Amino acid sequence: MRRMLGVKRNQKYILIFCIAAILIWMTFVWHSQISGYSDERSSGHAGNRKLSVPFGKRGLKAEGKTFRLDGQAITLISGAVHYFRIPEEYWEDRLLKMKACGLNTIETYVPWNLHEPTPNNFDFSGNLNLVKFLKLAQKLDFLVLLRPGPYICSEWEFGGLPSWLLRDPQMKVRTLYSPFFEAVIGYFEKLIPLVAPLQYSKGGPIVAFQIDNEYGSYFNDKNYLPGIKSAMVKYGVRELFFTSDNGDGARKQTLPGVLKTINFKTVKSHFNDLLTIQPNAPLMVMEFWTGWFDWWGAEHHTMSLQEYGETLNEIFSYEASVNFYMFHGGTNFGFMNGAFQDDTGYHADITSYDYDAIIAENGDLTLKYHKTKEIIEQYFPEMKKADVMLPSPILRKAYDSVATDQCLPIWNTLEFIQELTMDFPQCMEMLDINDGAGQSYGYTLYRTEIAGVKNDNFQVGGLENVHDRGTFFVDQVKKAFVASGKGVSNVIGLPAPGSEKSFQLDVLVENGGRINWEHFDDQRKGLTGKLTVDGSDVKGWKVYAFEMKQKFIEQIAVANWATCTKGKELKSPHFFMYTLEIDNAPSDTYVDMSEWGKGVVFVNGMNLGRYWAIGPQQALYLPAPWLVKGKNQIIVFEEMKPAHMLKFSSNPKLTTN
Repeated sequence: MRRMLGVKRNQKYILIFCIAAILIWMTFVWHSQISGYSDERSSGHAGNRKLSVPFGKRGLKAEGKTFRLDGQAITLISGAVHYFRIPEEYWEDRLLKMKACGLNTIETYVPWNLHEPTPNNFDFSGNLNLVKFLKLAQKLDFLVLLRPGPYICSEWEFGGLPSWLLRDPQMKVRTLYSPFFEAVIGYFEKLIPLVAPLQYSKGGPIVAFQIDNEYGSYFNDKNYLPGIKSAMVKYGVRELFFTSDNGDGARKQTLPGVLKTINFKTVKSHFNDLLTIQPNAPLMVMEFWTGWFDWWGAEHHTMSLQEYGETLNEIFSYEASVNFYMFHGGTNFGFMNGAFQDDTGYHADITSYDYDAIIAENGDLTLKYHKTKEIIEQYFPEMKKADVMLPSPILRKAYDSVATDQCLPIWNTLEFIQELTMDFPQCMEMLDINDGAGQSYGYTLYRTEIAGVKNDNFQVGGLENVHDRGTFFVDQVKKAFVASGKGVSNVIGLPAPGSEKSFQLDVLVENGGRINWEHFDDQRKGLTGKLTVDGSDVKGWKVYAFEMKQKFIEQIAVANWATCTKGKELKSPHFFMYTLEIDNAPSDTYVDMSEWGKGVVFVNGMNLGRYWAIGPQQALYLPAPWLVKGKNQIIVFEEMKPAHMLKFSSNPKLTTN
């Protein structure tokens, strides 16, 4: 009996041993199949990594004045590149160029407004496939700094916040105001579980997460950043946390265990300021501004090669890590440009986010690219990427000009838009469309009937409620423009069709882009209050939301188009339709709008962005993936004056008329 028990006991031990051996083997295989990074560098260098994951990964740590990855010192050489500003088909092209320049890290924002366009309706597909982008970065042996917001600034519409937040009249964004914070929680509840498996400690590329963005420059709630951090931890973030700000902003608040980084164009005293605030931590410039953004009516902003090179040398002389903002800017496709407000008023950013960056909007390598590579290799010789081949150049072409005589007045498209009726105007965010989410972008048309006025002219008041740019029509004929901003009169005189005669008054208001810096809670667009005629409130309105989504463009494409003459000032906005025939594989190009007035271009139903004769942008970047071999449909929405032909260019036009 004892012998039998001994045999059974031995069998039990053998079984346990076999199971343990199998588990150990499976664990080894699992680790060996996950892509990760092992540091092969000597202390103080940027480091080269191979795609293998070591046991006991500790991730990126800020230990004293040194970054350490799995215990080995590392300098982060990072570049900002936003997946949502680049056609998905070009992600790899841009990343390969960054790798060949000597970068070991990339940084990207995550735009809440695109990923949750209406409450609880999420989109992480196609060009918004963040997981695919991060896995591509890992495949190319990059570390990733992720900046998930909820606010991102970035010269992006409303700083990446969704406009439907503004349906709450009491909304206080970037605070712990319950309706805002509950919306953030709902977003993080969806976003973070998608990216958490891609953290470095789990075999992915993400080594650090930013908490909100530049909050010290806003700082309306001392409990806000701790609340955002807690929410990120709750849903699975385990890597290094950091904040970024200017020197003044960095002084506002310190969070235990959260690294402060600095943003600047030139070093000056910024690093010394950061060392004063945070003396025993690694130095990092999270945004080294390699150029600057542009806005309508201003010159194209650049940073000289000499100033750029001197600043980068100075950054590395401090033994600091760096994130180039931007390494590649891309494009504010659609209505996604941001805006800002200063002492002179409201200013909307242009469609291009070229930023005078290291890689141009179209993917070209600039002189800054070669200077960057030269300086990186000077300080970090081991970062020479002889084994990284630059991708083949992307071809560009100036297609032949195309003509059309087809046009469609804006009034003839109202049948495709839901008509809303109300006593007094509502801002676009409050309109009862999109399942209660309101209108986010585009134009809004407000229409009313005026019974008659006593004189040949009448006064329209309440113009302070026009945001951002209103066009006034009397019986469908354009009479005046009104732009929101400092010094704009609250009253305008318009001609009447005749005394005591009733007439139709239309007001087309464009959302030029919500402000992405400092001013947030008042960013409602359209008519935000009443209008008056000769001092009396105007009551009884019909409202049409011109969101200009793809479905609308498809609908008007098969409408009854008229024949019209171009080259003359329009009495009202029109759509113009063109066909571009391409015989071979499409090439990148630019749609040259330098002879047009102001409007929007749509290519095969996709919103390419805005143009405006006041510059500096005179041509819109059109990537080849948006074109097809054969017939391509191009629809132009023009507010003022169309050109005789639609022209194309192989090069950008960033100048001021």
